[in-house]
Amino acid sequence: MRTGRFIAAVAFVIGVAACLVATPRVQAQTLDLPRARQGYYIGVGYRLTFNKVWMDNENYGVWGGSDLSLRFGQMVTRRFGMGLLIHSGGAKGDGQTAGTFGLELEGQWELVKNLALHGGVGVDTFQVTADDGKDKSLRGTAGSGYMLGAGYSWFFTHRLTGGWAATPRVEFRFVPGTTTQTFTTLVGVELCWWSGLPRNQLELPPSEAYKP
Repeated sequence: MRTGRFIAAVAFVIGVAACLVATPRVQAQTLDLPRARQGYYIGVGYRLTFNKVWMDNENYGVWGGSDLSLRFGQMVTRRFGMGLLIHSGGAKGDGQTAGTFGLELEGQWELVKNLALHGGVGVDTFQVTADDGKDKSLRGTAGSGYMLGAGYSWFFTHRLTGGWAATPRVEFRFVPGTTTQTFTTLVGVELCWWSGLPRNQLELPPSEAYKP
């Protein structure tokens, strides 16, 4: 029954994300001033992880690990964006190894220039095996996951709108479960590309508005 719910949740997240990406950006009635964080985005990130693990009502301490991520989506309004986050990684501790994977719908809100607050909800897994090989059973949890974090986009290209950015990020992820729970702190950096907006959606001086 749990497997069926998990598959249904994955299908829901993928379906909503596909609709989000497929939906064209609605042009605003007023033009936007050119900024770097505009249009569509796609980013690849690497983070160090610190996983607080509880299994069978026992505290297993903090397990170190790493995590790779792929994010893509678009800015829906001047400050609010939505997209999909996919991540995969691993952790080790107390003579055991864990594998992680998740799909999350992610929203972001730009608090000040290039600094954004991120929040996500979706499906996450945390699967554990013993390193000694004696216990070959797979333990852990698969279900809902929740993320909250922040990132600052440092643009190292100089374009009117969009461009390439390195984004240091700090995140917190909680994955509850019946027998296993994890609370993870993630610290790392992401390389992100922003498409920017076409000139007909930007508020530009006449000298710039008609350039090809």
